[in-house]
Amino acid sequence: MKALIMMLLLMPAITKASEIECLANIMFSEARGESVEGVIAVGHASINRSKVSKQKICNLKGVTRQQAPKAVKDSYIALAKSALSSKSVVGKADSWERGVIPHRAGSITRRIGKHVFYMMAGL
Repeated sequence: MKALIMMLLLMPAITKASEIECLANIMFSEARGESVEGVIAVGHASINRSKVSKQKICNLKGVTRQQAPKAVKDSYIALAKSALSSKSVVGKADSWERGVIPHRAGSITRRIGKHVFYMMAGL
């Protein structure tokens, strides 16, 4: 029991329910129609952006947050939790573009599905 309490105390603030829901909405809005790996990749890049910009997921700029419909909401919540607990599939990428090479200065780290993931200079 002590170990569980310590683990919960040491978990980052992002694991709050509202932050998980915000991440799920970003993943739904920005990557629906992609493979599970593509959806998780958007989640990882969002988490990276949160760390780099020192902003909570719910306060990130430059992302779409359309609420997932009830029929798929639980699936995206589960994907968001998975993104939070897994190793990044996009390295340190904190940004993405769909189907095009980034128009901003940045270093491409990976392409997954229709997304190009990159580290944005000066985020």
